[in-house]
Amino acid sequence: MQVNISDLTWDQFIYPRAGKSEKTISAYVEALVIGAQFPPIKIQRVFNYADGDQTTEAIIILDGIHRWFMFKEKGIKEIAAVEWKDEPLDYEKNKVALLLESAACNISHGDRLSASDKKRIARDIASTDLENKWTGSDLAEKLGASQPTINRWISDIRVRQKASRNTIIVRLSRLGWSQEEIAGAAGVSRTRASEIVGNIHLSIIDTLLSQGHDMEYIARHYNMDLALAWSLRLEGKTDQEKFKELGWGLRTWDQWSINECDDRFGDNWPGRIPAQMVGHTVFYFSRPGDLVFDPMAGGGVVPDVCLLFGRKCRSFDLSIRENRPEIQYHHWDSRNMKWPLAKKPDLVFFDPPYYSKKADDYDAESISSLPRQEYLEFLEHFFTLMHKHTKKTTRLAFVNADWRDFQNTPALSESPDGAVLIDDYLNLLKASGWKRTHIIQVPLSSERFQAHVVSAMQKKRILGVTSRYLIMAKKA
Repeated sequence: MQVNISDLTWDQFIYPRAGKSEKTISAYVEALVIGAQFPPIKIQRVFNYADGDQTTEAIIILDGIHRWFMFKEKGIKEIAAVEWKDEPLDYEKNKVALLLESAACNISHGDRLSASDKKRIARDIASTDLENKWTGSDLAEKLGASQPTINRWISDIRVRQKASRNTIIVRLSRLGWSQEEIAGAAGVSRTRASEIVGNIHLSIIDTLLSQGHDMEYIARHYNMDLALAWSLRLEGKTDQEKFKELGWGLRTWDQWSINECDDRFGDNWPGRIPAQMVGHTVFYFSRPGDLVFDPMAGGGVVPDVCLLFGRKCRSFDLSIRENRPEIQYHHWDSRNMKWPLAKKPDLVFFDPPYYSKKADDYDAESISSLPRQEYLEFLEHFFTLMHKHTKKTTRLAFVNADWRDFQNTPALSESPDGAVLIDDYLNLLKASGWKRTHIIQVPLSSERFQAHVVSAMQKKRILGVTSRYLIMAKKA
């Protein structure tokens, strides 16, 4: 069958790679010019497809993104296609099946999926598959990976999803929740909550470790999330000993280069930060037993790290999940901003969206959708409110990155007018009563730029952004 190029949709969730390859598209264009023939692309008609605030019908590309781009570049209006299923599918009910079919196509030809692509897909599916419909063997078959490898990639997610009520109670207790709060969250009496917390025996971890079991096995065995299992294992150790046990390595200087997130801690979440960064922050700027406040918790990296290092933690976010009872709902309304915490914290770890970066991945009410001036005004209001509701000794850890509109723009041609830089954040902090004490470099990984992208940027003299900063401040 022939389909119109303009009728096809490139769905970023369904397409199994992190991005398209300009090198592959160029090679295809050259091959087409000399008369090469290409196989049909694979498509699927769907309905119930989100288009803004409405749903519509669409034709999704399952295989052949680079061929589609090649035809578009050459101005060809139609492309040969075959359909996976011969009737339209409900997009929302079949998202995972569509993704896996697309992935299966891309492990056998063309630019084959990398191990990191397969890992990302497996974790994305596991994170949304709360009923465990897709087993490790299912994913292994579709992604062309061994079942032990798949299990290793997603075991922490599955364990967290299956966490029992008892381990949730223990988790909340270790994060500093009161017995009354725990009882309300877990649906048990205060007496029962107290009994459950008192019956945790730390020796259970050591016993299984001595038998040769790893932490993933121990977490599964006791039906607890991996962060809680690790916190029990590390009980009684100093902060430095915990760094060694976790295999993190303790940075001594003011540049913390951490290329990858530790999958053991925090959910797979847009804008996820490395647990190692949070660990270094609580090591240098808090003490065991201190209260850490996380106003935009996202995937829960901060409460997980607080568990590990014996800090209390209260965390809030627009998005809440059943498997994350410690993250409470709160909307930071810029027009009527309210403070949700009764007790004054010792450390505030504030990791908001980096202006509009990843705006498409966040909730519609996220501040990432605000225009530049409103975004900056929001931060100033937040800093001012935080100044009012914290102690004289409270430390603020504010994480953000330079935002420059460098896409397809040579460095000499960039306009600074729309940028949001570290200077802007420092000015806002100063205006709202905070004094900067440290600026620590925590750069974004340059590995997210593929080789062909780097080459194209160099040819056009485009200067990308990897700068990110941890600004530490105290009340002036």
